[in-house]
Amino acid sequence: MTGLILSETITEPGIYRMSERAYHADPAPAPSLSRSIAQKLILESPRHAFTAHPRLTKQDDEVVDNDRTREIGSAAHAMLLGQPTEICVIDAEDFKKKSAQDERAAAQRRGAIPLPAPDYETVQAIVEKARADLAINEHPAVRALAGEGDGIAYNEATGAWIDRCGGLWARIRLDRIHIEADRLTIIDYKTTKMSVEPDAVARAIYTNNYHFQDAFYRRGIRALFPEIDRHELKLDFLFIMQEQEPPFEITVARVDAAGRLIGEKMVSDAFLLWRKCMTENWWPGYPGGIVEAEMPAYVDTRWCAREIEHPYLQGLGFDPMPMYESQPYKSKPIMEPN
Repeated sequence: MTGLILSETITEPGIYRMSERAYHADPAPAPSLSRSIAQKLILESPRHAFTAHPRLTKQDDEVVDNDRTREIGSAAHAMLLGQPTEICVIDAEDFKKKSAQDERAAAQRRGAIPLPAPDYETVQAIVEKARADLAINEHPAVRALAGEGDGIAYNEATGAWIDRCGGLWARIRLDRIHIEADRLTIIDYKTTKMSVEPDAVARAIYTNNYHFQDAFYRRGIRALFPEIDRHELKLDFLFIMQEQEPPFEITVARVDAAGRLIGEKMVSDAFLLWRKCMTENWWPGYPGGIVEAEMPAYVDTRWCAREIEHPYLQGLGFDPMPMYESQPYKSKPIMEPN
């Protein structure tokens, strides 16, 4: 694999350094499949994917999301990864005043991340905690994120490849890839207002379909680094999850083998469906017909427990109205005598 390609457009398979804006506009030679479009394709419908794709449907101008949690996360991300993104510190406690709102809007227009002074201090504390914890992690690629260890690292890198399924372009945006002599590690760093207690992280990975992200990114990296499939280079993917509230705890997680298998099945189906949609120009919405809403098991368990335990539901006697039968006119079978 060659080094980083500095370009705002994709001309050949490889790892690129490009702006986030260029990536999201899809700079490939033909409409390409990204992880977010692939998820819409299989978890919603081809029509949703078509509507959201920047090359297949004209997109409205992006509305800036004035969310402090997102801005704190973006700033921590940029600071930990050493990105050149400007962090604009606004001399205010929050964004309630009009002057602070105006400064925030001006910073966003020039691509900066606006933070009131207290939030900037929070970001500094988050990153300081991250570096201290990651520096002593057992994984060399994680220690390297804190400035410890060897290897080559690319931050905020775009991977682009022509997929073997249909010969169509696909692309990924990687927080970081760390390349050593015998191992390549993908790292995805996320901050959250939620707990990153290990069990909570495990639930969040599957609730948010991060196992799909894991499989999609692995597929792209395998296409770009054939040494992986020749077993000359190991491939790893780690999620680093950190809380935005003190004490800013961190959990480093990896999708297990079962999760990777399901993720790969999902990704394989996404590429197969993308091939069909692109070659046949076929973009249906949800399937028609009446859906039988299957009752989850927890509904039965939850109601039965309430029926047994709730004081108002005790000692009510018997309901004279029989249960409705789905086939009320079908005679009941007569049991043969023994």
